[in-house]
Amino acid sequence: MAIHRRILQCTLGIFTIMLWVVIPQIALAAPDLISYQGRLTDTADVSVTDSTYAVIFAVYADSVGGTPLWAENDSVSTHDGFFTHMLGSVTSLPQSIFQDNDRLYLEVDVEGETVLPRTRLASVPYAQRAGNLNVRDTNDSVVIKTFPDSHQLSIFGYGGEAAFILRGGVIGDEAAVLPDSSVNSIEMLDEPGIAVNTSASLISLATGVMTDLVTVDITTPSDGYIVLHGKCYILLSGTTGPNTALVQVDENEGGSPRFPYYTEAGLGGYVNTSDNYFPVYVTRTYYKPAGTYMFRMEGQASYPLPAEAKTWDHILTAVYYPTSYEAVKQISSEPGDYPQAVPITFNKSHDTSHTGTYYEVDLRYYEQKAKTARKALREAEAELEKAKQDTSR
Repeated sequence: MAIHRRILQCTLGIFTIMLWVVIPQIALAAPDLISYQGRLTDTADVSVTDSTYAVIFAVYADSVGGTPLWAENDSVSTHDGFFTHMLGSVTSLPQSIFQDNDRLYLEVDVEGETVLPRTRLASVPYAQRAGNLNVRDTNDSVVIKTFPDSHQLSIFGYGGEAAFILRGGVIGDEAAVLPDSSVNSIEMLDEPGIAVNTSASLISLATGVMTDLVTVDITTPSDGYIVLHGKCYILLSGTTGPNTALVQVDENEGGSPRFPYYTEAGLGGYVNTSDNYFPVYVTRTYYKPAGTYMFRMEGQASYPLPAEAKTWDHILTAVYYPTSYEAVKQISSEPGDYPQAVPITFNKSHDTSHTGTYYEVDLRYYEQKAKTARKALREAEAELEKAKQDTSR
C-alpha cells in the first residue's frame, strides 16, 4: 500500500499543541523529549489500516538536502490513522542542535517512503535552550550563557570576557565571581558592611598610657557611620586596696581616656590579692567619608604596683551604615560662611516674593558644622571631667 505524501496533514497545529503540554518536562527532566503527532493516509486521503509502521525521524538544519543533525528509528501504532511519538525517546535529542541553529526541519520516513516537504520546527521546541541558555546581542556576541553540566551561569562583557559568574553548589569565594571594584554603595543599598577581630592574649595594662588590646580594619565605599562594639574581661589582682582599669574604643594609638567612651571596672577594696574578673563592654560611633580605617580597643590601669590590671578575650566589631544621598538644596538670603554658595537670579516680573540677593546652599554643610561644634564641646567637657577626676585622686 502506498503512503500518501500528505501523510502529516494537520501535523503542525497538533504538534504545536502537544509541545505546550510537555515543555515543563523539557525544561526540568532528562532525557529531553518532544511530543509529536501525525496522521497516515492513503492516496485517497483515507486513514491507513491500523497497524504498526516503521518510521525514521530526522532533524536537519535546512529544508532540503544536508546531513541529519539527529535521527532515530522506531515503530508507531496507528488508530484511525493517527499516531503519537516522543522525539528523543530512542536517541536523546542533543541540546546543542537547538542552541547552535536558528532553524530546524523535521523529516519523517515511513516504511521507506520519505514525506516531503520537511516540517519546520516552530519556536516552541526551542525551549530546549532552557537547558543550555545562550543569549546573543545584535552583533551576535554571547551576552549570557549557562553551563548545565557545571551548574554555572556567566554574563559576558563587551570584550567577550566573563564579567559575572555564578556557580551552583559551590561554597566560598568561587561561588560568585565579580569584576574588581564592582561592589559600591548602590549595590550595598542599606546593608551594613562588617569587620571583626579577636585576641585571646592576656595583656598587662600600665598607668598613664593606653595599651592596644585589639584592632580592626574596615573599608567603606561611601560616606557613612562606623559603629564600634568592643568586649573583654578585666583581671584585677595584687592588692586588697583600690584597683580599677579603663577600657575604651579609640582611633588614635596611645590616646588618653575620653569620656563618655571609656568603661571603668574594679573595686575600692578586695578581700584578698587573687584575680578578680570584670566583664567590660564599650562602644563608639564615628562618621567617616569613604576610605579604609583602623580602630582599636585600648586599656589603661588606674593604680600603680602592687595593684595589677590585665585584660583577656578581646573582641572588636566594626559595622558600617551608609548615608549616601544627594545634596540637600535650599535657597537662602544668608548663606553664612558656606564657601560654595551660588547666587540665584529671580525674574522679578514673575516672582515678587524674593527681593535682594539669594543663594543656593547645601544644608549638609551646616549639619556637619553643627556636628563639629558639638564634638568640640564634648571634648572640652571630657577634658574638664578628667581634670576633676585627677584632682580627686
